[in-house]
Amino acid sequence: MKKRNLILLFLSFFFLSASAWPPEAEQDYYYKLKKSWQHMQNVFEQINLHYVDEIDPYPLVKAGIDGMLEELDPYTVFIEEDGERRLKMITTGKYGGLGMEIGMKNKKITIVSPMDNSPAKRAGIQAGDIIVNIDGQNVEGYNISKVSKLLRGEIGTTIDLELYREGYSENLKMTLTRSEILIEDVGYAGFIDPGVAYISLNGFTDKAAREVKRAIRELKEKGTIKKVILDLRGNPGGLLDAAVDIVSIFVPKGQTVVYTKGFRENEVVFKTRNQPILADVPLAVLVDGGSASASEIVAGALQDLDRAVIVGERTFGKGLVQKVYNVDKNSDTKVKITTAKYYIPSGRSIQKRDYSFKNEVVVGGTNQPDTLADIYFTQNKREVFDHGGVQPDLYVKGDSLDYVVIELIRKNMLFNFAVHYHQIHPQWQGKFEISNAILAEFKTYLKENNFDYSVEGSREINRLKKIVRRKAANKEMLALLGDLEQKLLSEKENYLASCDTQIKKFLKLELAEKYFGRKGNYQYSIDDDAQVASAIEVLKNQSQYNKILAVK
Repeated sequence: MKKRNLILLFLSFFFLSASAWPPEAEQDYYYKLKKSWQHMQNVFEQINLHYVDEIDPYPLVKAGIDGMLEELDPYTVFIEEDGERRLKMITTGKYGGLGMEIGMKNKKITIVSPMDNSPAKRAGIQAGDIIVNIDGQNVEGYNISKVSKLLRGEIGTTIDLELYREGYSENLKMTLTRSEILIEDVGYAGFIDPGVAYISLNGFTDKAAREVKRAIRELKEKGTIKKVILDLRGNPGGLLDAAVDIVSIFVPKGQTVVYTKGFRENEVVFKTRNQPILADVPLAVLVDGGSASASEIVAGALQDLDRAVIVGERTFGKGLVQKVYNVDKNSDTKVKITTAKYYIPSGRSIQKRDYSFKNEVVVGGTNQPDTLADIYFTQNKREVFDHGGVQPDLYVKGDSLDYVVIELIRKNMLFNFAVHYHQIHPQWQGKFEISNAILAEFKTYLKENNFDYSVEGSREINRLKKIVRRKAANKEMLALLGDLEQKLLSEKENYLASCDTQIKKFLKLELAEKYFGRKGNYQYSIDDDAQVASAIEVLKNQSQYNKILAVK
């Protein structure tokens, strides 16, 4: 009874607070708010008085919070646990842990890649190792989030691990000490063509610009930087300030990069703060549908300022700004709220979805501007469009995967083989390439591990057969469908062989990561990349580059 009275007192506090707000200001708004609190209080009272079982108030309140936030955009979220730690990791790229990427492979929590210079790497943990126990807890059936929480912790604390490794008769047992793990924003930097520097940027933490500047310094020690490719594909964004600092590397001091404004927030302008270190070097920026938020600020600003040719596919279209507020000073509970939209130098918004109007996409998913889009102009008076992400100046579609390769990835066959091959051959011998002998070994591995897949089109045939049977159609039609199905099955081996080039490419990436770490994967992923090749081509063709940017 005492608990019930406390709950009602808690709810009444909100009701009375809403009632005390001045009726003369926004009277209709506060009337609706008061009525809403009244309904919430009354509903909870009735449930608490009459529900068949005893009520735990927190899950109901939490459900109410989640339901309320679902009416807004997906970036306004309630951060219930480890809020401070999670925010620190997002903004700084640092956390206390072992330094290894984990994933769900074959329904087991598996080490995907240990990071260089990490406790995991120093302890000899390898890609493909399966986590069995953490500090005596059997993790079978645990999800990735739960295991990650167990692995991370205070720097200097120890953790006991038990791992299964292919080819070993007994599980490996080890004790590791957590250290500060630094997630690098620059995935890879190197020369990929004479004078053409390539920098892959994966995130926008508070150290992103420092890492890019360091990469540029190191590249300058190796050779002369005549052209630059900045790869933002798959980069989900991060800190707005980090985006401004990245643009500052290429654009003179004092230029507007982005400004934000919202219903309750005044306009705030962000300008480049430092003198650029690559002010005149021709620049291409790679983007795709996974480039979002801060990535779009960088790409959009460089496009509006006619400083870079944007190559690839239309970006994601997230033009919303979030801020984090404390909910409870006695705990780590926070709420992240969308407070404004950001606008790039031409004045356009890149936000694709209108969450205030039935969550509709303002502009469609093609690379062409929608009729609803407004026209804006770059510094050189080129037409650009709003409300649909950043549209590239040079549209180049990313590589599409063959159906069988998708199946190989989905069933972890490429990953499993790479782990298996690395166990047998701990050191790579000779030039790093996938020979026909390795490909043949891979196909033997597929047979030994019963890899099977449906031939593209066979599912559609099966659906047609069901329809024909259901409608009692003639036997001749069923026979035709049966013949077509057999023809597809007879082509199965040929179809696998037709994918050899793509299989070699993805097998090379998996093996590169096992032998040379994550940087090796980045380095070799550039090979046979159509978007990278197009960026190199436009950078080397000065007249085309100038024409795209309307340089006079």
